[in-house]
Amino acid sequence: MNPTDVIDILRDADPVPHAVASSWSRSPEAERILLATLASEPSPRPRRTARRSVRIALAAGLLVVGGGVAAGEAAVIGQPAPPPVRNDLRSVDAGLPDDLALNPDVQEAHIVASTGSSTLYAATLKDGGYCQELVTGGEPRGAVCATAAQELPIDLTVPSTDPVADTSPVTVGGRVNAPGAASLAIRFPDGAEASIPLGEDGFFIYDVSPAELPSVHGGGFLLVARDARGAEVAQGRLPADFAEGPRDQDQPLFVSTISTGGDFTRVLGVEGQVNVPGAASLTFTYPDGTAMEVPLGPDGSFRFDIPPVRQGDLYRAPGRLVARDVQERVVAQAPVAAVAYWRAVERGVPGFG
Repeated sequence: MNPTDVIDILRDADPVPHAVASSWSRSPEAERILLATLASEPSPRPRRTARRSVRIALAAGLLVVGGGVAAGEAAVIGQPAPPPVRNDLRSVDAGLPDDLALNPDVQEAHIVASTGSSTLYAATLKDGGYCQELVTGGEPRGAVCATAAQELPIDLTVPSTDPVADTSPVTVGGRVNAPGAASLAIRFPDGAEASIPLGEDGFFIYDVSPAELPSVHGGGFLLVARDARGAEVAQGRLPADFAEGPRDQDQPLFVSTISTGGDFTRVLGVEGQVNVPGAASLTFTYPDGTAMEVPLGPDGSFRFDIPPVRQGDLYRAPGRLVARDVQERVVAQAPVAAVAYWRAVERGVPGFG
């Protein structure tokens, strides 16, 4: 590894696929982004970052916040997105090859919903999908995207900043995609409901009141979309533990890949930790079947470099780490792939997955 690359290196735990409704989004963190990888086939779990957005749908791209947005400005539906938001929207394709790029229409990005203190911006994708970004307190909170094929009946994003307390502000934004939806309400854990005005094209934003914050942090909430007659047509749920994420040590086999921000098709190295008692050995197998033994530290930690000639091998298909006990029984395993691979799987690109 070239020492000059160090500034540009990102460590990224192998993302879990987002084929189900309760997956969690990525949001910006300058040095390291931690996502969950489970011991067997991945399943959705909250993802922990210092500043994050929870999204009940796909979140695409590694984002770097480009600066603040002036707070207190009058927010008008249709008003163009400011430069920091446009920078975030452009960044969803950072490090990805052209055939995986979403190419949001950044020039036409604009306000689609606002509460005055919080604002939601959106940009369209060529296939009819969209990218959106919340700005709260003048701070862009990270863009998240969904292709047309990945849209959910109610798509929501909720940013949070560590440390999270029962009194931490909660703002929810998103879009109602359910056909026939004419209104939206938020239902709190105690059963009480409040109306959420719909903005442009079904987008919405809502600031939870201080009185409801403890119950939302403890029990989440439910969004309910109804048609013009009042009949329910869709739901979107934020789970009670939305502000929490899995600790590395709680995962049987935690895996983190190392890449440069300029090319997410390549993996420079792999590190992590086996947390299952009795693990005695670890094997890494490339997609072509080539296997290598990986030394385990006394605490189960490991790290190895990928040779330059093989740094692109984990783009089209994943490799696999397998931990075994002294009797050669498998005690934990996890896929290992480039960030670009997981993006392709998320977007349903043929030839991946």
